[in-house]
Amino acid sequence: MRILTSAQACGFGPASKLVAVSGLLRDSTIDFIGEGVALDFVRRHADRFAAVREGSTSDGAAIAGALAVADVVISVMDADLVYWAVRHRRPVLLFDSLLSFWDCGRSITDLARCAEVVRDGDELSARTAYDSLAPHEQVLLAHLLSTRSFVQNFPGVPERIKELAAAGAEHIELSGPILDIVAVRSALAAAPSLDEPQLLVNLGGFKNFYLDYDERNAYLTLIRRWVLELAAREPDLRSIMVCCGAFSTPEVLHVGGTRVEFTFLPHREFLRHLAHAPLYAVPPSLTSLHEAVIANRMPLLLPEQHYGHIANRRMLGDIAVGRHAAALESLGNRFTVAEDDFEGTRELDELVRGIMTDEQTYAEVRALLDARYDACRALSLDEREQAVGELAALLDGNPLDVLLADLDLTALQAIGAGR
Repeated sequence: MRILTSAQACGFGPASKLVAVSGLLRDSTIDFIGEGVALDFVRRHADRFAAVREGSTSDGAAIAGALAVADVVISVMDADLVYWAVRHRRPVLLFDSLLSFWDCGRSITDLARCAEVVRDGDELSARTAYDSLAPHEQVLLAHLLSTRSFVQNFPGVPERIKELAAAGAEHIELSGPILDIVAVRSALAAAPSLDEPQLLVNLGGFKNFYLDYDERNAYLTLIRRWVLELAAREPDLRSIMVCCGAFSTPEVLHVGGTRVEFTFLPHREFLRHLAHAPLYAVPPSLTSLHEAVIANRMPLLLPEQHYGHIANRRMLGDIAVGRHAAALESLGNRFTVAEDDFEGTRELDELVRGIMTDEQTYAEVRALLDARYDACRALSLDEREQAVGELAALLDGNPLDVLLADLDLTALQAIGAGR
């Protein structure tokens, strides 16, 4: 069974889910095509794939050859790959961790009509219908087009599943964490090493449709400065590790007696550190929240990198993890951004740039981060476990390995051939 895969190139979350899924399909030949941070992440885990190739799934001609030899297609929030797979009559498995986040300016009924055109119309009609949709709407369309969909639980997700089911998409299943469970369990079972950091900071892949490592990177500068100042303020922290795709060239600094390392680790190595780090700080990324629950680590939520993180944090409501978040909005209205994925992310980047050019404003943000760090560190182990329990209750769902254990790829292949 040959499977063609790709993942949305927005942070490491989608690619990490693809790696997790690939680990549960060991008897198949799995190929990857993609770009950006998704490609970076997959290259670090190339042992899970038969072939890893750089390319854009938006270019139908470029991936036509790969689709021609594929029996099944797997997409993690990559709507373009779903579009081309359906046009090539290939069965598609879609995995999504953001179902409740996607903004839709149309009715689901309109999307269902669009899906019919994409599936059965001529090339021009199908392409016109698909291109008429906004990026978020294209992902929702992908759920209507897919053969089966698996969506990671989060507040609002069950309601959207029902909404899509009412339009005929009864193949969407609620899932628990779409994580590399084997790697997480292995990390939890392993003995801690002598170099375990006392504070682990995870900034993920960072790059998305707007942010990058070289220019729109003020957030990385902000967290880097705060971490180094925290090391000076907290001399009992012997070791701090900051992980991010931007740090592909590792750097080690010493602040007094504290070792501070900026690095980009293979995910399995990162999970080993997460399993044993006493303190864990991360932006409100859904993948990171699920990993924290599995590792039983209360996450200190850092300021948001992009608008999606703002939406994630708000959905946490009044649980302890949400109350301890270092949300920029808590500093007043001047730290609010547009309620839109692209514009909100752009404004957030500009806002952080302004923070880094004004010492008084930076001092306010630093004070917020310090206060949240101090409050989290002061919590007892029982209080932290209770906080993780509250978070786990929001994220619960059927285990991914159980859902995929019932998956009959041969039957899916037959469905695709019959279309």
